[in-house]
Amino acid sequence: MSADLLAAAEKIMGLIQPLQQGPFSMDLGKVLVYVQSVSRSLDSSRAALKALEEKRAADPDAEQDEYGKRRAAIEQAYERSQKNAIAFARRNLDSARLQALEALVRRPRLASKADLDKKALALQKSFDRMEDPAAGMLEHYTSTSDPLNKYLVAGPWGHEYLQKRKIDPGGYDIALCRLLGCQDTVAGRVVMSYASICQAIDELEAVAQGALD
Repeated sequence: MSADLLAAAEKIMGLIQPLQQGPFSMDLGKVLVYVQSVSRSLDSSRAALKALEEKRAADPDAEQDEYGKRRAAIEQAYERSQKNAIAFARRNLDSARLQALEALVRRPRLASKADLDKKALALQKSFDRMEDPAAGMLEHYTSTSDPLNKYLVAGPWGHEYLQKRKIDPGGYDIALCRLLGCQDTVAGRVVMSYASICQAIDELEAVAQGALD
């Protein structure tokens, strides 16, 4: 296994293992399974390439086109495998964060879908005009007395909005959890760790892409 790939995988494990408690354990455990599958895929692909090279060395007169096709097939299979594993790791991380947000920020019982959609549209129009919507969202959370607005800003909708704006949620999540007083809870730590884990998965993906070369 590549030393860089091993280091990237171990970094993710170090971030996730302390968070594997309660209802978040299953999804976070799946993240680790998919992270580890990237390493296993690299090992098996390298073994396949080694066997192919040994076969070629033993029979130097073998058809070169056939060798090229087999090598390309191994490389393509590895690329598909690592892309799928990374995608599923991210999907399960997103699921764990969603659970954590739902545990921390409760949807008002009487709020209908129409109410949510109407409020969300109004908030989006307001935040769209801001260069730093994360700061605006935190300010809005502290200033508004509307529980539905608080839920939207702090919950899944607010995080999806930041993602659409391509804004790193790390600082926002830390400030938000301090406002909520949940930074020492497991759910709070899952939310606050999300950005760091995403970055670590990005690093793993970058290393994995060139590991077979």
